[in-house]
Amino acid sequence: MIEKIIPYDEWSTMKAPIEPEDKRFASKIKVLESFETLKEHDIVLMGIPQDIGIVRNGGRPGASTAPFKIREYLGKLSVFGVQHFPGSIYDVGNIDCEGRDLEDIRNDHYEILHRILKKGSRAIILGGGHDIAFPNCKAFLDMNEKASIINIDPHLDVRVKIDGLSHSGTPFREMLECAKPSEFVEFGTQKFAASVHHRDFVELHGGRIIPYEHIRAIGNPGQQLREMIRSMHDAGLRSYVSFDMDSVCSAFAPGVSAPASIGFTSDEIIEMAYWAGAEGCRMIDIVEVNPTYDIDDRTSRLAGLMIATYISGLADLL
Repeated sequence: MIEKIIPYDEWSTMKAPIEPEDKRFASKIKVLESFETLKEHDIVLMGIPQDIGIVRNGGRPGASTAPFKIREYLGKLSVFGVQHFPGSIYDVGNIDCEGRDLEDIRNDHYEILHRILKKGSRAIILGGGHDIAFPNCKAFLDMNEKASIINIDPHLDVRVKIDGLSHSGTPFREMLECAKPSEFVEFGTQKFAASVHHRDFVELHGGRIIPYEHIRAIGNPGQQLREMIRSMHDAGLRSYVSFDMDSVCSAFAPGVSAPASIGFTSDEIIEMAYWAGAEGCRMIDIVEVNPTYDIDDRTSRLAGLMIATYISGLADLL
C-alpha cells in the first residue's frame, strides 16, 4: 500500500459481462502498489474525493463522491478503443481526505503526483473541486521547464483567497503568483461568468483568454483545441489540460457544482478529450462533477467516457 493513499481496488469486483470475451475497462486497470512499477508510457489515475474548496467558495457540496462515480462508469466501457495502448493503466487510489483540511490534502496530492510524473508516466486526476488544479500545476511545472496549461472552463478561477484560505476559485491565481508556465490559456471563458478585473489579472500575468463566443463564432471547438496543443508541442512545450465540467452545457452535464445554461456539447468535450490524448498531453484532470445533483448519472457517465477517449487518443498517438 502506498502511504497517504486509500487504494481503489473495486476494479476486480465490477460485474463481468455475460460473454467472457467482452472485455471492459475495469479489466484493463491495475491497482498501483509501487511507484517503481511505472514506465514512460503508463497512465495513472488518482482521485481527490473532497469538496472543501467548493464549499469555501459558496458552491453546492457533493463533488466529494465524484471519483467513485466516474470510475464506476469508466469501468463499464468497452476496451475496443484502447486495445493497442502500449502501456499499462494503473489506479494509485484516492488521497485520504477524511477529517483533513484542504491545505494538508494538497500537500499529499502534490507529493504523490510529483512521484508519478517523475517516472515519466502520464496522470489523470479526478476531482473534487477545481482547487485540485493548484497542486496539479505545481507538480507539473516542477517536472517540466517548458510547460503549457489549458483551463477549459467558463470561469477563470483566479479569485482571491477567502480569509486567507484557498478554494475552488483560486487555483490559477495561486499558480500565476508562484510559478508561471510558458503558456497559460483560459479556453471557453463565458462573457457573464468572468469579471473584468479577473480578466485583467490573467492578461497582466501573461495568460491568454479565448472567449466562448469567439470559439462558437469560428466553430469546431475540438479542432481549435487540437491546433492549439499542436502549436504548443511544436514549440517544445509539454501540456496539461484541466477539464472543468461546468464548461459543458447543463443539458448534457447537469451534475456539476455550477451548472451552465450554455456551454460545450457532450460530443464537443469528448472530441477535446480525444485530441488532448492524440496530441500528446501529459496530464489531464476532470473536476466539479457533482453526483448529488446529477440526472441518471449523466455527468459521471460523460466524465468516464472522456477518460476512455483521452486514453484512446494516446493509443492512436503511441
